[in-house]
Amino acid sequence: MNVVISPYHLTTREPPAMAALLLAGRVTTFLPAPLQGNDAESLGRAVEMSPRYLKFMDSWRWSARLWDEGIIARAFAKQTAEPDVRHVCGVLSADPHFASLRALVHDDLFDDEKRYLDAVAHDLLRGGPDPGVSLPVAAAMDRFACRHGMVVMRSHASSVAQRAEEKLARRFLAVAVPTVLQADAARFLALRDALADPLTEFRNAVSEATAMLYRDPSGPVDRDLLSEVDHAARAYAMEFEAAHQSMAAEARSDEVRLIASTVTLSLAAVPVDAVLRSGLTAMKTLVGSPKLISGASVAALATRDPLAGRFVASMIVKPLGRAASGGR
Repeated sequence: MNVVISPYHLTTREPPAMAALLLAGRVTTFLPAPLQGNDAESLGRAVEMSPRYLKFMDSWRWSARLWDEGIIARAFAKQTAEPDVRHVCGVLSADPHFASLRALVHDDLFDDEKRYLDAVAHDLLRGGPDPGVSLPVAAAMDRFACRHGMVVMRSHASSVAQRAEEKLARRFLAVAVPTVLQADAARFLALRDALADPLTEFRNAVSEATAMLYRDPSGPVDRDLLSEVDHAARAYAMEFEAAHQSMAAEARSDEVRLIASTVTLSLAAVPVDAVLRSGLTAMKTLVGSPKLISGASVAALATRDPLAGRFVASMIVKPLGRAASGGR
């Protein structure tokens, strides 16, 4: 079960990212890096050049052990999401179907390394108020996941754009499972180790469902597969309860309080360009723009984009009820 998470969710430690750090086998995200080189010398130059970038990198320091263990990575199959970010920026700048979003785009985002690192780091730290950065990054994560047959983790719909995305989605299955919404890296590692067997079973079942979704996103859902996922989820939930209870006392001394909660995970097929299409819908809703993407415009886009018409497997994460604390 390889998943993609938004760097915004990792920065703010939102449920899609936190759930992924326990439930997924491997997590890939977009890590903004110097445009010229990614070695220690280049990173050193970047943090000297951009104090905002240094502050951003410091905000991810808590997750360092998870990176060291290979649970989080910036690349999958030796590829990163940066080319997808560049592609989306280019589409927003040049494609007439997205003309109403063009004013939001930073045409020069990749022209200057300091400007690029400043802009992306600043927006990540602020939670995404600049759609000229957050929109291309969100759309790029979907493209990256689609290209590699991975699952992209999503928040449940709350904004205008997210509700528009939800209307485009076709749900395959939904299960309720307990997970961790807050913990330090060491606790994530301890829980992953303690729950290794039921997590493996759950990941394998979800991976099978994901593969089926990619093979036929509009086809019927296999009932046997639904039962397999449900059985694996129940077995994992029982083991989680025991592991959480056994760790609750020792977790009181953790630097970050351990908080667990039940979440619903809804696996859905979402159009790979849903972020851009929902962005157009949100623009129309907010400012009354008459330009909304149509079926004809999607077909026209398909002649230029090899991923047009494709769907991406998405896992929508929604916390339920009251979170359970295992710490102070």
